[in-house]
Order: sequence, then structure tokens, then C-alpha cells
Amino acid sequence: MEYEVKVSVDNLEDIEKKLRNLGAVLVDDVLEEDYYIDLYPCIDLKARDMALRVRIRKSKVLKRTVSELTFKGPKIVPDMKIRKEITVSVEDGRKLLQIFEELGFRYYLIKKRRKIYRYGPYKVFLDDVQGLGTFIEVEVEGVDSVDQFREMIKQFVSILKISENFIVKSYLEMMLSRVEKSSNERTP
Repeated sequence: MEYEVKVSVDNLEDIEKKLRNLGAVLVDDVLEEDYYIDLYPCIDLKARDMALRVRIRKSKVLKRTVSELTFKGPKIVPDMKIRKEITVSVEDGRKLLQIFEELGFRYYLIKKRRKIYRYGPYKVFLDDVQGLGTFIEVEVEGVDSVDQFREMIKQFVSILKISENFIVKSYLEMMLSRVEKSSNERTP
């Protein structure tokens, strides 16, 4: 089970400074391209609150590129991003995308710069998402229940002094909402 929360922030540098002062360790600094595969008409993933993602991650710290395919199941609770995820390594993400294209499927691309920090059981992602803004995502490892996760997140956000206005939408959902809104604004 994947337990995580997302919060919109104005200044990633302030958050990064707070993390360093706490003793958090920078794990990686990456550029990520997330390709969300649209399997419609075979499966309407959006209607099922599911996603299939090919991620291509270029690491500045490790100086390598890795690719993975992830299935994201439906959210389990309505106010947090808690869902089943299954991820496998892929030798060549671009070739996998070509296969989906050859099969007639399209995809949506989300690009972001992401700094990844580790602080105890917390994995903290500082995201600058192209066209959407800046966010912090927090995962807690070794959590056995939603209640335990909520308690640990509450402690962590109070330490960082950030909002508890958690965003449940994925970056893909946020992008699609923005595209839909702008196309509705242009319609007379």
C-alpha cells in the first residue's frame, strides 16, 4: 500500500532549508517524465480511478537514467492518496511507450524536477511540476494503518509548519482539470 500526502507550497527553498536543519538527507535530485497511458476504449482508467504510468527518471546524483512501469489502483480513502501501487523496472521506457503507441494508445506527459529527502521513516519529495506549480509530497514507510499514517503526517507537517490542506488529486488529474477548464473558458 502506498501512503502519501501532497501539499501545494509557495517556496520549495524554504522547505528544503527546514529539512536540512532537521537533519534530513538529500537522496537524489531528478528530472522525471511521467507518461500516463490512456487505455481507452479497452479500459476507462479514469472512471475506475486507476492509472498506468511509464516513468523515465534522470538522476543528477546517481548520474543514470532508469525507467519503470507503475499500476496505480483506486484511492482507498477519499481525503488522502492511499492506494495500491505495483511497480516494475523497465529496461527502456521509450521503447515501451513506442509499443503503446503502436497499439493505438495515447498518453499524457507530466514533467517535473524532484528533490528527494529522507528523514527517519519519511520520504519527502520537493516537486516543481511544469505547468502546475510547486508541491511537497510525503510518504511514510513502515505504516500499518491509515490512522497511524494520519498521526505521523500530522506530526511531520507541524514540524515543517506547512498546511494540512492535502491535495488528493494526482498531477495528471490536476493537469486534465486545468486543460478542461481552459477549453471550457474558450467555448462561447
